[in-house]
Amino acid sequence: MASIFPLHVERMLKGQVRQERGRNHIEKTKKIYRSTHDIITLKRKLQHIIPCFFLLVFCNEWGSAQPVVKAMVNKTTIRTGEPVTIKLSALWPGKSGFTNGFIIPDSIPHFDIWEQQQPTAVKDGIEQLLTLTSYDSGQFTIPAFKLTTPTITTGNDIATENILIDVKPVNVDSLKDYHDIKDIIDVPPIEQWPYILGIAIATFLASIGLYFLLKKMGVGKKPTRRNFENGLNPFAFAMAEFDKLELDSQQSTINPKLYFTRLTDIYRTYLNDAHQFQSHQQTGGELILQARPMLQEAVFFQFANAVRLSDAAKFAKYDPPKTEWISSINIIKQTITEMDKHLYKSQSIAQ
Repeated sequence: MASIFPLHVERMLKGQVRQERGRNHIEKTKKIYRSTHDIITLKRKLQHIIPCFFLLVFCNEWGSAQPVVKAMVNKTTIRTGEPVTIKLSALWPGKSGFTNGFIIPDSIPHFDIWEQQQPTAVKDGIEQLLTLTSYDSGQFTIPAFKLTTPTITTGNDIATENILIDVKPVNVDSLKDYHDIKDIIDVPPIEQWPYILGIAIATFLASIGLYFLLKKMGVGKKPTRRNFENGLNPFAFAMAEFDKLELDSQQSTINPKLYFTRLTDIYRTYLNDAHQFQSHQQTGGELILQARPMLQEAVFFQFANAVRLSDAAKFAKYDPPKTEWISSINIIKQTITEMDKHLYKSQSIAQ
């Protein structure tokens, strides 16, 4: 098909079309580049924003895990000897039951600790009050108080700030109750002899009263033989009772329980009359222990076996053979003989 335009016009139109297409292509390329550049820029910004976000969250959590400690005073300027109150507080939001206290030193330079109260629990923390004073004039620093935090593992000590206290001297001239120092006043001596005489008389009367009291109680009185109504002493009476018991056992008119009961009763009566022991209320074991110091070793062991055999016959219904009946009464006789010798040997030594 032939063109209606001349050749040079047609070429010009085709050139304009190509230029227009080129411009459109360049615009599209620029738009694509801009979009790509915006995406790359956004990625780069996100690379900085995301770490900062996590760092912010971490710092917030780390900060909340640390208690906030403060130290406040009711006054920073005092006179010498005037008290100053320090209020220590530790707040730990979100930590219920936080009861750790502050480390209070035993002494603070230039200050005396008047009162140290125990930590009291408040909402999300604790409070503690200290009362100090100073007798030195000048400016002194109260050091920081550390908080005992066994559950914190940051590695750093948590402490309050230092406190500066200005201690000023007292103006003595302005005191109304000020008085001059007086000389020492001589005090007349007080006579002491009435007090000494009174103490001596009281001691003498107390000694006399104690003497008659001990005499009435029989303390220090030498033991003597007690005679029975039939004229027999405790040893002779016991031997006579043994003879009666042996006679009854030979006639087979006594059972084992009654025999051994009478045997131990004779021994208890002798102890009660000759040695003044309350033996009728004692058990067999107590009788054995009581006789130990007064008997030789061989006699003691035989006596102990005889007492145990008597308890078995009385309480366990044990029926020992007749040979043990005879040996038991002979052993008790020998025991009483040894005790009687020991009694009169002690009396002769005391005399």
